[in-house]
Amino acid sequence: MAIRRPNTLRDMAWSIAVLAVVAILLGWAYGAVSFSPGRPSDGQAPVADVSGGFDRAAPLVGFDLAVPRELPADWQPSSFTFVDPATAPAGQVATVRGGWLTPDGRFITIIEAAGPPATVLPAELGSIGPNTGLQTVDGVEWTVTSGRRTEVAWYRTAGEATWLITGTATPESFATLAAALV
Repeated sequence: MAIRRPNTLRDMAWSIAVLAVVAILLGWAYGAVSFSPGRPSDGQAPVADVSGGFDRAAPLVGFDLAVPRELPADWQPSSFTFVDPATAPAGQVATVRGGWLTPDGRFITIIEAAGPPATVLPAELGSIGPNTGLQTVDGVEWTVTSGRRTEVAWYRTAGEATWLITGTATPESFATLAAALV
């Protein structure tokens, strides 16, 4: 019978190195690892059918939903979500959200929800910040407040619904989206 020598730290280090190389090769083969020296590469932004989503959600939400129309052609529709009141968890209101990327790489989102600002704003923004002013677009007054992180938020009520615009876009983009809703 052969005498077995005890394992050393060197043996353990070699074993870990072999496992690390195998893990990296498997990750690379399945697309989970990439190498981009210098900076991350620009990825493809998601695309969503925001107008179609609003059109399909309108008869289901239980309040008058404003479908954004005539937005700039260079705004890329990037997200759409809908909380159906028929299947929403207790305490959650019917909500429709649509988002766009503006040409300068910023984002803007419209949220329309069946509830008062005191319910909708904490659910969407995390908290209700102090109102910082008013903006009037096409004769309609929007209240300005703070959003998540460094975002800005404009909101107004329309019947039993609250409309909320939030994002990192410019004030001009906010006004463009607000005008598209009126």
